[in-house]
Amino acid sequence: MKTTMTRIVKGRVRYYTLELIPNLFGEWMVVRTYGSIKKLKPTGVIREIYNDAEAAVASMQLLISTKHKKGYVERCTLKNG
Repeated sequence: MKTTMTRIVKGRVRYYTLELIPNLFGEWMVVRTYGSIKKLKPTGVIREIYNDAEAAVASMQLLISTKHKKGYVERCTLKNG
């Protein structure tokens, strides 16, 4: 599961991506990547590990609602099929 959100700050487009990934040890990882659209490398990457999927999804939903309050809007992405 991957979600990308954007917002405009001082005339620049910022992005925030949340990704839910299972690892080889049966744990779940929430990866947060954020930065400016104009830069090639992200400003930051944060990885959090959870023991079960429910805790990871709850954390991800909390992060999404927090970012919505700050003005981020989810971006539509199309997947080829």
